[in-house]
Amino acid sequence: MTNINPASIPQLPQVANGSAPDGKLLPSSGLSDGEKPGAFSGMLNEMLSSTNDQMVNANTQSQAMLAGESKNIHEVMIALEKANISFRFINQVRNKIPHE
Repeated sequence: MTNINPASIPQLPQVANGSAPDGKLLPSSGLSDGEKPGAFSGMLNEMLSSTNDQMVNANTQSQAMLAGESKNIHEVMIALEKANISFRFINQVRNKIPHE
């Protein structure tokens, strides 16, 4: 095993006051130009609403198929999988949000 000499590791340039060594300003957040600070929470609300709509749609289609009103199992399964994937995705997003 080789010993690592800390002096041989290249150092990153120091950043102070939000500016890079070349004088350019560094972004202070993940927001792009024109986005407001509440944009992330708005996106989350939209994702939750969309996920809920997909789950309601899948439930309605599966209930219709069970009642004999629909014979197309393919569309029902696709709706169920879309809802499942959407729910798993929003669940992973929730797990990644830091908790206080």
